[in-house]
Amino acid sequence: MPLTINLKPREKLILNGVVIENSGPMAKILIHTNAALLREKDVLPEEKATTPARRIYFAIQCQYLFAGKADMFLATIESQLNEYEQTRPASHATLGEIRRLLAEDQYYRALKTAKLLIQHEEEAVAASPALAPAGGGKPSRF
Repeated sequence: MPLTINLKPREKLILNGVVIENSGPMAKILIHTNAALLREKDVLPEEKATTPARRIYFAIQCQYLFAGKADMFLATIESQLNEYEQTRPASHATLGEIRRLLAEDQYYRALKTAKLLIQHEEEAVAASPALAPAGGGKPSRF
């Protein structure tokens, strides 16, 4: 069954590493094969990967979108997960789920789970503003 994507005017998505932008009115795209895609709202630009959780998300995003370079990202992701777990042991279950999803090549689901790390990080910063990263931390449009 094809995947249907509705794109608003000027909305972008990345499809197998290619940025696609809707240059007209509302567009409906049908994708008939497996593809790595992220909507604009889910893309984290590298310059916004300013916290440990965001760096994990960014590395998984790269793994997902650029599968041909998988060897480059997997070691980085594992190293970042280990480092994150050492500093935030309470995140053990979430990190375990990310590892399981990565092992099963379910990168999109791993990204969605990594968003939980970002959410927890943002909650910790809100509770203690001294933890805020320099330069902000909200994802921007790409």
